[in-house]
Amino acid sequence: MCWRRLPSGPVTLAAGGTRVEIDDAGEGPGAAVVGDLPPNSRLSLDVAWLGGKKRLRFKTLPSPPGELLYRFATVNDIHIGDRAFGMYRGMAEPPGTEPPFPWRCATAALQEAVEWGAESIVVKGDLTRAGRPREWASVGRLLASQPIPVDIILGNHDVQRTAPDARPLLAEHGIKVPIEPFFRDVPGLRLVFGHTAAQGARKGAIDEAQRRAVAELCAAADGPAFVALHHYLQRFRMTTMWPPGVPGPQADAFLDAIEAANPATIVATGHSHRHRRHSRHAIVTAEIGSTKDYPGTWAGYAVHEGGIRQVVRRVARPDAMAWTERTRRAMFGIWGYWSPGLRTHRCFTHVWPTRGER
Repeated sequence: MCWRRLPSGPVTLAAGGTRVEIDDAGEGPGAAVVGDLPPNSRLSLDVAWLGGKKRLRFKTLPSPPGELLYRFATVNDIHIGDRAFGMYRGMAEPPGTEPPFPWRCATAALQEAVEWGAESIVVKGDLTRAGRPREWASVGRLLASQPIPVDIILGNHDVQRTAPDARPLLAEHGIKVPIEPFFRDVPGLRLVFGHTAAQGARKGAIDEAQRRAVAELCAAADGPAFVALHHYLQRFRMTTMWPPGVPGPQADAFLDAIEAANPATIVATGHSHRHRRHSRHAIVTAEIGSTKDYPGTWAGYAVHEGGIRQVVRRVARPDAMAWTERTRRAMFGIWGYWSPGLRTHRCFTHVWPTRGER
């Protein structure tokens, strides 16, 4: 549960037999987890405070079929090096604020994902503002300090025209980023990593060689696959939403190749800083927002024998949420409505189709 403001004093949250006590939420935004709830159930959340109460109704997600096999999390668009957010006169913190908001939000997201139970982390590009060596040094220290494995792909901010090659800079911290598409097999799933960012280009690209390579990796998986990209897949040739992603014809050819190779595949991207889900035949694609601007999120995935569950959570640490809540006012307030997307696009359960099923 997230809030912009709660009444002062103690507050109680209760749902499905779980009770959470908040001594004092303070004056700003915050969040709390009310866990151990039954799946696929309509429940009530009772919020009680001194002198008042409120009841909210919600429904929990169904559990994917079969046993839980693995949990992992993704983050993207952490933008280490940013000092402001927004178009035109961007929002900025007071000079000298340390640590700056990208670092606060990224460290909090990673810590919360590990506490949630993630067994590995996938970082889907735009780790830096401009790919500068000092930015990569910070990224390297941050990711190398994680207690679980971390896999990385690069985004357009990381491969700007004047940026040095990030791979040797990350290798100094023990982090390898192969040039070609690569994979990691985990219980119940193959994680496949593609590269859509090209040196000096904002929009993404998936050429025939990459399409074939990613499809082959998905086809060779013993079971389902999860494809991580930086750029989202456009529905049309022309860009209809900013920033530009992978043009529609390339995107459609890519998804068709993935479906032919392994229809039990989900594709997850970043770049747009918003949340959206759509499908092309059997393949579900999901865009996940940035850690460092509203609503400030990371995504957790629970892999079961028969499907996968995606849950998007806000970065809840108070010093991170205070910043991301402020950024909802970007674009004259439109950003606060545009970036979260629909709840059903952020959180959903996907049952794996069988190979050969369309």
